Amino acid sequence: MKTAAVSQSDRGRFLLFGAAHVDRRAKADGPFHPGASNPGVLADSPGGSAFNAAVALQALGCSVAFLGARGGDDDGRRIAAEIDACGLRDLSATFLDRKTPTYTAVIDDHGELVAGIADMALYELLGPKLLKRRNVRDAIAAAEALIIDANLPSETIVAALEAAGARPVAAIGVSPAKVRRLLPVLPQLSALFLSRAEAAALVEVTAATNLRLIAELLAELGTRRAVISDGALEAAVLDAGKLVFQRPPVVRPADVTGAGDTLAAVASAAHLQGTSFLDSARRGIAAASLRVCAPIFPPNDFSAEIERLCEHLTDPTTRT
Repeated sequence: MKTAAVSQSDRGRFLLFGAAHVDRRAKADGPFHPGASNPGVLADSPGGSAFNAAVALQALGCSVAFLGARGGDDDGRRIAAEIDACGLRDLSATFLDRKTPTYTAVIDDHGELVAGIADMALYELLGPKLLKRRNVRDAIAAAEALIIDANLPSETIVAALEAAGARPVAAIGVSPAKVRRLLPVLPQLSALFLSRAEAAALVEVTAATNLRLIAELLAELGTRRAVISDGALEAAVLDAGKLVFQRPPVVRPADVTGAGDTLAAVASAAHLQGTSFLDSARRGIAAASLRVCAPIFPPNDFSAEIERLCEHLTDPTTRT
């Protein structure tokens, strides 16, 4: 099955609302030994779910406004400079007396996440009143679609859906600890993007539960469209009651950070332009594979690289 190409004549106008902070990663050089000292390399870079999605959208040629929060510290200034360098319109709130959130990940030698710690208390200050600011209201009015992440407080998520009106709003699950913040708005979301662990937490089962059952329980909660990714294993794609499974391309991951955010961005952009949700999800899955294996992201010709990987996708199946 060949995924339909997306027209570049109308690349989409998005507002991204959520996290932008510094990601710090410790990657093991060899097999990871829990509870022990592991030789490795430390690195950091701008990240955050909404920011990662914004970078992918920008690489596709979309127009992107960004709304988040940061502190008045060096990390905050670094994030502000990166948002500007990426060409995003920055609507973020700065809290001068607070520290900028951080995410610290421990990654094994295969590029898989061993553990992550999110120090993100500042995002709790992103209250619904922020959406009443004139520049934010104008940005929502100018946007064709919104993408939010579950770092936002529950009341702000509800307010964002109300402020969006008829515009499609997609959501990124972020983590098992925060994903249930999306529960009140599941039927209103245009699409939901989750890891298997996040989806399991949302429907209150263990991550070891069969993926089909997790997806079916998600649909029972009112979710219309969703992609539940599972690393190198098959992803579940839910679309208006229909459920299929898509295996991602075979790649060698270097770092899985940001993969789900990239999937959400690319799938949302394709769907906004009229591509079926299944084909949009397939493009997102291919883009996520690029994210985890590319030495530099995004690559120079992001769209062409996505198309190249889509050519190698197997056909979706109805059983897993």
